[in-house]
Amino acid sequence: MLFKGVSLALVASAVAQNCPLPSSYSWTSSNSLANPKSGWVALKDFTHVPYNGQHLVYGTTHDSGSSWGSMNFALFSDWSSMGTVSQNGMNGGTVAPTLFHFAPKDIWVLAYQWGPTTFSYKTSKDPTNANGWSSAQPLFSGTISGSSTGAIDQTVIGDDQNMYLFFAGDNGKIYRASMPKGNFPGNFGTASTVILSDSTNNLFEAVQVYTVTGQNQYLMIVEAIGSQGRYFRSFTATSLGGSWTPQATSENAPFAGKANSGASWTNDISHGDLIRSSADETFPIDPCNLQLLYQGKAPNSGGDYDKLPYRPGLLTLRK
Repeated sequence: MLFKGVSLALVASAVAQNCPLPSSYSWTSSNSLANPKSGWVALKDFTHVPYNGQHLVYGTTHDSGSSWGSMNFALFSDWSSMGTVSQNGMNGGTVAPTLFHFAPKDIWVLAYQWGPTTFSYKTSKDPTNANGWSSAQPLFSGTISGSSTGAIDQTVIGDDQNMYLFFAGDNGKIYRASMPKGNFPGNFGTASTVILSDSTNNLFEAVQVYTVTGQNQYLMIVEAIGSQGRYFRSFTATSLGGSWTPQATSENAPFAGKANSGASWTNDISHGDLIRSSADETFPIDPCNLQLLYQGKAPNSGGDYDKLPYRPGLLTLRK
């Protein structure tokens, strides 16, 4: 049956895809999805994009000694296959990566920390090739005060006019910088603005920012340290350059954490990426079908933080 020339099925589909963010969150969780290949003890800091109908994931590694590294997984179609595909080490470290396709210039961008500048980026035409990236370019050259780590855990996102850099400092603050979209890829410079401030534990690291499809809204998640492990708090805004409003911010009712993850293999819901509906620079998420790729670890694991046995897991929002 048609309604003004449009299939009712298509109308229903369009309506069904216009969901607000929930006011509270409850998830189901996979088990651990993959173990590190020989020589690595941890897989963490995941960034994910859809690529030709498959999943493309980059992440951080650590070996049994003192070395951080970087990797990607070969493409896979189903999350159940993540643990069976090859894990490809990178020749140059891109720790805590952010992967996206900058559509205006049809170029893939991999942003990261601990490069030649505070934050750096590389570009490629083929993001599946872990060692096909350009040389490092400066993404941000500034510094912050009152932080034992310095600026860490960047993410990048754009609207129609500007590109924005958000980052943390393990110090209870979230920072932002911006540039005109026409200047990207490029250097955000040295200046940044504190946009959120709280206790160190409440605003620790792993900030991520997304466009909420169909809602004229943006979602920010930030990793916090709780009494029961790492968890994510959420904030919303109507402009990337505007102010952020707390949404799900308590450990007992977080965006995602032990209280609502449904996970039995880990207490920690830590550094990861919401599954985006497109790889482009707007970082769009579908609020009707929220999933979070995260890092978790066995509750009884301890010792040197660098060598904690983090593994990937996937949360799916309950409907």
